[in-house]
Amino acid sequence: MKKLTVILAVVLFTSTLFAQEKKDTTTFKIGKSTIIIISDKDALVKIENGDTINLDDNDSCKKNKFDGHWGGFDIGLNGFLNNNNSFSLNTADQFLNLNQAKSWTFSLNFAEFNIGIIKKHIGLVTGAGLQFNNYRFDKNISLIGDSAKLTSYTDTVLKFQKNKMVVTYLTIPLLLEFQLPVNGHKDIVHLSGGIIGGLRIGTHTKQVFDINGNENKEKQRADFHLSPITYALTGRLGYNGVSVFVNYSLSSLLKSNEGPEVYPWSAGLSFSF
Repeated sequence: MKKLTVILAVVLFTSTLFAQEKKDTTTFKIGKSTIIIISDKDALVKIENGDTINLDDNDSCKKNKFDGHWGGFDIGLNGFLNNNNSFSLNTADQFLNLNQAKSWTFSLNFAEFNIGIIKKHIGLVTGAGLQFNNYRFDKNISLIGDSAKLTSYTDTVLKFQKNKMVVTYLTIPLLLEFQLPVNGHKDIVHLSGGIIGGLRIGTHTKQVFDINGNENKEKQRADFHLSPITYALTGRLGYNGVSVFVNYSLSSLLKSNEGPEVYPWSAGLSFSF
């Protein structure tokens, strides 16, 4: 019996290495026993004399493993608050007024790491992602980024069909997540909160306009006095793989004394892989 167990373990390990996504069946004959291995996501070992051994990914160890909800993607609206946490920008800063319905944020959270605190119910979540903030300007302005501070001028010659600034960040979160099983542990309600740090890795403006009936596009890459580092509070509430999120930046969009004091926010839906 010990010999059979050892052989069975070796066979199972070897078959796992060569497993395909589709269901595979492999048959081995050892002495008077016939061993059938059926593998897809789970490993099913059947011995012809009637014994069946299941080895799957949902064993008791993995059932208790904490799995957070960062990896995936976020999509939603983004905008600015002034230094009094109002959506109405100060008069001198209103050249940054946005077309809110067309100002979108998108994040691709490509890496996730989890540390369980209480089995699969409470844990810490971190990882990495890329965040793309699209700020669609409401006014027919062009930004001036090569002066002592960020300013703008109103273009009286060109009429912009599209006028936006795109800011790209590499993000790293630190979240505390709580999970509550529902429907007989088949589904999960989860709540998380924490902070997301960001390193700005790209900034450009894009303007689309017509000249004599021909569409023209102009891009300008510069830092526009934007802060290189950002950190934002985040709150997320979800059911299984879908969540709603709200982010509020604790750091101003621009460097101190180099332009309007505005604080980015975003809100939308998050879809976990």
